Amino acid sequence: MMAPVRRSFAGLFFGLAFACACLTISGFLLQRTAFSPDASADAADVVLQDDALRAELVDVVVEATASQLQLTQPEVRTTVEYVAQHPAGAELLAGVLRDAHAKLIGESEAPVQITGPELVAIVRSQAVADLPPVELDVPRVGALAVVDDVLAWLVPIMAIAAVAFLALCFLAHPERAALVRTLGLGLLVLASLVLLFGYVIPKLVPPLLTDSVWARMPPRLADRSLPLVVGAVLVLAGGGLAMFVASSRIRRSRRWSTPVSTYRYREERSWS
Repeated sequence: MMAPVRRSFAGLFFGLAFACACLTISGFLLQRTAFSPDASADAADVVLQDDALRAELVDVVVEATASQLQLTQPEVRTTVEYVAQHPAGAELLAGVLRDAHAKLIGESEAPVQITGPELVAIVRSQAVADLPPVELDVPRVGALAVVDDVLAWLVPIMAIAAVAFLALCFLAHPERAALVRTLGLGLLVLASLVLLFGYVIPKLVPPLLTDSVWARMPPRLADRSLPLVVGAVLVLAGGGLAMFVASSRIRRSRRWSTPVSTYRYREERSWS
C-alpha cells in the first residue's frame, strides 16, 4: 500500500518542482527583455532602429542645440540622425537608453539627461559643451515597476523551491513511466511559457501601459531575442513529444515483461 502512495507523492512533488522551474525560467526571460536596462544599453543599435523612439531622441537634441550651433534645425537633424543610426553613435547613446529604461520600470527616480559632453559627441561640435543637460520626458510606469519588484524576489524563490521539490520527488522513488510522461507534459507547457514570456508579453504589453515612445524599448529587445526564443520553443516541444513516446514504450515493455499469473490455471486443473 505504501508504494502507490509514495509514487503519488513523487508525482505531486515533481509537478510542483516543474511548475516552480517554469515560473523561474519565464520570470528570468521577462527580466531579460522588459526589465533589463543593461540589455537596452547593450542593444542600443537595435533599440534605435525604432523610428518613433529615434525621432523623439533626435528632436530633443536638435531643439536644444540648433540655436547654439547657429544652424537650422534640418541641418542639425541630418547630423544627429546619422549619428543615431551609426553603430558608433549608438554606443554614445547607450547610457541614455539605459537610464531611460531604468526610469521607465521604476528602478531609478533620477531624471534622464543628455549632458554637455554627450551633446558634443552627438552634434560633433564643441559649441554645445557649455549647454545645461537636456532632460528627456521619460515616465515611470507604475505597473512595470510593480512587476519588476515582484520578479526580483519571485525568481530566486521559485528556483530554490524547484530544487527542493525535485529532491523530495526522487526521495519518494517515482514510477519511471509516470515521471517521463509528466516531464514530457512539463516541457510542452514550458515551451508555451517561453514563447509567452520571452516574446509575446514584452512585445505587446509595455506599449499598452503608456503612450510614451520609451515603452517601445522592450518590444525591440523582444524582436532581437525572437530567433533564440523560437529555437528554444522548438527544442522544448520536440523534447516533450519525445518524452511522451518514451513513456508509452516504457509502459508497453513493462506490460509484456510482467509474468502472467498462473493461479487461475492451477485452480482449474485441480478440479479435473
